Amino acid sequence: MKKLFLISLIIGQACIAFAQNYCGNDTIVREIQFPLTEQDTKPVFYYFNNEWIAEARLDMVETDSISKMEVKNDEYGNRAVFITVSPETLVKLKSDVREANKNRWINYDPICEFPGGNGKLREWINENIRIPEGYKGHERVIVKFNVQPDGSVTDAKLFRPSKNDAANAEALRLVNAMPKFRVKYCTPKRAPLHFMLPIMFKEPGTIFIRGEESAFIKQFPTIEARIRQLYENLVFATVKDPDFKIADICTADFLQRLKKANDYDPDGYATWLLRSGMQDGDDTPSIVLSILPRKDNKVLVNWEDMGHLGSTTFSMTESDGEWKICDATVPKGFNPL
Repeated sequence: MKKLFLISLIIGQACIAFAQNYCGNDTIVREIQFPLTEQDTKPVFYYFNNEWIAEARLDMVETDSISKMEVKNDEYGNRAVFITVSPETLVKLKSDVREANKNRWINYDPICEFPGGNGKLREWINENIRIPEGYKGHERVIVKFNVQPDGSVTDAKLFRPSKNDAANAEALRLVNAMPKFRVKYCTPKRAPLHFMLPIMFKEPGTIFIRGEESAFIKQFPTIEARIRQLYENLVFATVKDPDFKIADICTADFLQRLKKANDYDPDGYATWLLRSGMQDGDDTPSIVLSILPRKDNKVLVNWEDMGHLGSTTFSMTESDGEWKICDATVPKGFNPL
């Protein structure tokens, strides 16, 4: 009786922890609430007979089939519940997991976020950057770095340096001074995450006189923000913003072509055509490096896709005062649509 009470108590505690940390629902697996909280970075993993089984839950086994439960850290330092069941129960559990998830796409990529949300990162840079004394011109320095499982920033190196040594030193200082990120892993094994960060340097007080700016240039900050949202929400799918609408940045004709090119989902868009097209790469997160205006109302998007560097050029058209994508050309001049 005492043993049964102890098992029930542990199950109750584990179920509460599971409810707090389980990241999935019936349609979208691992739906993340942004920004990540400190609690999100401390998931609990469940091992059955010393084996972690993706998507296996404690409520999928009968209570009387559990012979032992132990709460301790696993080999990777995660909080974990180790559950001992019979070999027959383990076989059935694996079968039930496969059946429950056979029609689900499951993303186990870790989530890494600047404290307060990734939008706060740009604010932090603008508040903490120190433009070197006597700096002239404007340019973008790109720094690559790692985020460790505990969120600390390490191994900052110049990826695209400036010719100005002081700007390079400031870019490295800025990255090394960043506070800890919040990292959420959905698998027990935790590895460092790799990032690249573009840092803009501008001469203080500089005013560029170009005559009267075109409507395209005047609205470019909005265009840039919407294209960045397009890549974050759909092309690279690193963010899920419920307010994002692809129709805000793409014309109806361009959307129709994206939809026609999607052979997998008649209601979806083939936004993967706007990236490298590579099927694999290293574990470097896919990010937008820069978004720049070009002649003839075009926009150049430079990106890194799983370690592959490339760019996409968008043609823009104005309709009712809003600029939208009407065509796209990806690396080496290939037009996917």
